[in-house]
Order: sequence, then C-alpha cells, then structure tokens
Amino acid sequence: MPKQKSKPIETAEETLIWTGISSNQTKAQKEFNDALRKHKETLERSREIEPLFQLVNETYINDVLPELEKQKKLERTRFELMCAILIEEKLSFGKMQREFLRRYLLEMCNDSMMEDSTFYGKYRDQLETKFERLERLRYKNQMESRIKNTFGVEIDLDDMNRTGFDSEEERESHEEKYREFREKYEEYRSDYFRSKGSQSNERKKTKSQTEKEKKILESERLLSTDINTLFKNLAKLIHPDKEQDPTLREKKSKLMTKLSGARDNMNIAEILEIKMQVDELIPNQQTDVSFQDTSIKRFVGIIKTKIRDLEDSIRQRFFSHPLMAEFPERKITKETLNTYLKRVKIDNQMVTQTYEKEVEQLTKEPKYIKEMIRELQSLGTQF
Repeated sequence: MPKQKSKPIETAEETLIWTGISSNQTKAQKEFNDALRKHKETLERSREIEPLFQLVNETYINDVLPELEKQKKLERTRFELMCAILIEEKLSFGKMQREFLRRYLLEMCNDSMMEDSTFYGKYRDQLETKFERLERLRYKNQMESRIKNTFGVEIDLDDMNRTGFDSEEERESHEEKYREFREKYEEYRSDYFRSKGSQSNERKKTKSQTEKEKKILESERLLSTDINTLFKNLAKLIHPDKEQDPTLREKKSKLMTKLSGARDNMNIAEILEIKMQVDELIPNQQTDVSFQDTSIKRFVGIIKTKIRDLEDSIRQRFFSHPLMAEFPERKITKETLNTYLKRVKIDNQMVTQTYEKEVEQLTKEPKYIKEMIRELQSLGTQF
C-alpha cells in the first residue's frame, strides 16, 4: 500500500484517522473508522453511566439499607415469638404441623448461626432432636480432628466461626487465638491451587492449542512492531525538548506523556487518537506513516476487543451492585432506572410491612402461626 498522509477532516462529531473519498478507502480503513467511532461511543457511554451508578448507590444507602435493618430486627423478633409458641407449647399442633415448624425454625437457626451463635445456639439446642445433635457433634469432631492432623492446631469450630463480640478487645483476642490456623490454612490453599495450576500447564497441548498460541504470539509481535513504528514517528514531532514556543511545548509535553503511557499499555486505540491530536496541533508537519491492510485489520480486532472489555466492565460494575440483580433493561437509561429503583423501594417497604404484620399478629393471636405454616407449606418449603 503506498504511503498516504493522514489529513483529518473536522466534523460536528469527530475526526477520522483515514479520510478522503469513500471509494479511495480500503475495506480495512473503513472498518477501522467504524471501530474507532464505536470505541468513542462506548467511552462516552461509560461516562454517562457514572451518575446513574451514583443514583443506585444513593438509593441503596438512603432507602434500602434502613429497610433491610428493620427487616433483620423484625425477623429475629418473629423467630423468637414462633420459638416461644412451639417450645412453651402455647398451642396444640398436629404431629406433622409440629414437625414442620420445628424443622423450619431449626433451619433458620443454622442459617443464622454465623450472625450470632450465642443467640441462635440456645434455640438450636432446644429445637434439635437427640439424633440431630449427635450427628452435628460427630461431624464437628471429625472436622476438628482432620484440621488437627493437617495443620497441627486444635480449634473449636463453633467458637472460631462466631461473629458476635462484646468489645473490640474481645474480637482482637479471638482473632489472635485462631491467627495461626488461618495463616496455615491460607498457605495450604495457595499451595493447593498453585499445584493444580502447574498440573494443568503440564498437560500436553493439542495441535490446535499450539497453533492458536503461535498466532497470538505472532499477532502480539506484529502489533508491537506497528506500535513502535507509530510511537517513534509521533515522538519525533512532539518531543517537548525540541519546541521553542512555550505554549506548544506544554501541549506537546502532555501529549508525549499520554503517548508514552499508551505505548507502555499497548493501547493502539489511544495512540491513533493521539495521532489525530498531533495532526491538528501541527498541521504542517503531519505524520507520514502508513500501514498495510493486515496491520489495520489487527488494529480493528484490538479496538473491538477493547470495546468488549469496556462494555463488560460497565456491566460488571453496574450489575454487581446488590440492587441491580433483577434490573430487566439491557440499555440503561435514567428513566428505566428511576422506574426500577422506585419499584425496589416499594418492594422493600412491603417486605417490612409483612414482617410488622406477622409480629403484631403473633403477639396478639399466637394461633396465627398455623396460618403461617399453611402458607409456607403451600409454597413448597423444603428442609
């Protein structure tokens, strides 16, 4: 491909790298311009998402978390009332009803033991059958014995897993008590996964895997060559030490810093955007560099990969937020987000109201628990 000077065209939206009459552009050049345009649009989308993410976070902190705290307290009160009705025999139950309620409450105990072992532990002792207690203790002793044989440390699993402490001093004392085991366990895990990784790497690679790796390495080598070519070409034009004009020197210095960072990160998209800025800054000394279509196609592939990575990072950041698990829209807008967050707030308020109603009903009329059991059974609750 003959050398061609890149002559940027100012438009209302952007400046393209390869310009001129459309029929004079190769297919690869057109694909590059399309990819670069999409890359810019994705970057802009990333900036648009930021205030929406802040809106989600503010809603979570100001509206949802307070409701969750209320629900947590109400759930514990509800649990205490249900246990009292069963254990103190305030009502008569059928055999199946009693067993269903006992197992339901015991499951709640086991699920919440890490939250407060002292509180839930006393209820677990009253709700467990003799056989269940023996099985739990047998398993606990078995695990503690295995830990002692593996790490040479004696521990109490029930005590080690507790999270409730009366003071910071008690918490620090607890951490110190089990520090040796935790350190040995982390070292064991690291060694285990390291050995697994080395075993995986030692497996004989298939012919297709070997060929794929060769292509990747060759592509990276060629890309490195292209980037260095463009870097050297641009660096000659914008090196600030060669500029006498103080205004231009400052601009060139900033561009040089960006260019060095882009080269170090192998960011071809950023380097080519810097090239446009250089062409605009010194139009009489435009960069005289051209690439074969094979190189341009590599640029396109890399930019498309960067677009996908950017889109994935946007989705990951947004949808990893605890409030966004059920967000239905693929395209996030302020309107759809406001509608969704409004529904989330209402749903959480309704959950709180349901707990409040159940606590009130259980306090006034203990027999309301039978209605709760029927509802849980109708939902197919299993233990």
